[in-house]
Amino acid sequence: MTEDKISSSDSEGIFNDFIKERLEDMVDNIISEGDMSSFGGRESEIIVETDDIQPPRFTYGDEQDGQGGGGGEGPGREAGRLSFAVSYELIMQLIAEKLKLPSLLKEGQGKIKEVSYEFKTYGTAGIILDKKRTFKRALKTSIATKVYDPARGIYDIQLRRKDRRFKLPERVETPRYKAVVFYIGDISYSTYGERLKLEKRVVNFIQHWLDFNYGADKVEHRFFVHDSEAYEVMADQFFNVSNAGGTQASMVFDMVSQVARNEYEINSTNFYAFYFGDGEVFHDDAEEIMRILDEDMLPFFNRIGVTEVKPSGMSQLVSILEERFDNDEVVRLTQMRDSSKIKKVICDLFR
Repeated sequence: MTEDKISSSDSEGIFNDFIKERLEDMVDNIISEGDMSSFGGRESEIIVETDDIQPPRFTYGDEQDGQGGGGGEGPGREAGRLSFAVSYELIMQLIAEKLKLPSLLKEGQGKIKEVSYEFKTYGTAGIILDKKRTFKRALKTSIATKVYDPARGIYDIQLRRKDRRFKLPERVETPRYKAVVFYIGDISYSTYGERLKLEKRVVNFIQHWLDFNYGADKVEHRFFVHDSEAYEVMADQFFNVSNAGGTQASMVFDMVSQVARNEYEINSTNFYAFYFGDGEVFHDDAEEIMRILDEDMLPFFNRIGVTEVKPSGMSQLVSILEERFDNDEVVRLTQMRDSSKIKKVICDLFR
């Protein structure tokens, strides 16, 4: 009777396939739920735990006579649970591939990273001679060969070809543009509970996605809210501001437009704005938003997203804006009725 055996290379392949499947499940869950709370800090490692794999059991020596280095399981006797670290960058790449999200570009300016060359390394051949390093090298050689020997009154320094040190250019990729993201929320009386939970998940994803593309230190995140007035709040206040009656959304779009123009260099900054609300606005308010988007923001913003969260029969913001911005490359309009639509909303905003 032939016994089936798995070679070490086969077992490694099976293990890698298992890890790949586990990561795919994790990515699917992140996408479907929009929950990235397990990520922790930006660009930190993510610890993935799984309890549906049985670690191998190691034995030592001759099992028949009980001799040898001792039998039993190896290190980590908690059989059935396995932990492994995954980089933040890898998870974001997998999410981007899964959603088919494009790399972010600055319209008309090319990729967001530019290549430069800095002289950080040195070699024995080149164009730009580093006089300081060359002198130090020549001095060391002269001391070793007794050409320079102050004890005997000899102060000659002999410069040989192999003592020369040249500055060498090193390729450096740095973000060409910084980005500022405006998150805009409707906090009128009708916006509360499940609406805010859904908004928070999408906002959290947007923060991670833009930080991943530009680098966390190159992105500024700013938060604005409105009811019958508009004002800026801190990030931790965005989902905790007390609800108030009445709503007028156009004034917050005007505020964001003015902040972008007056506080940033338009030609060297990537601008993003994402609005979340129930869409219950007056018709003239929606028309004023359309004007502000068209005249004041569209000319220099990379992306403007307007999302109706759990829209009702009175929601009309998206339908009115569609008259002008349907299938627009910059202004993206979408609706999110429940958590099952989070994936669609993310794709609508960024594809």
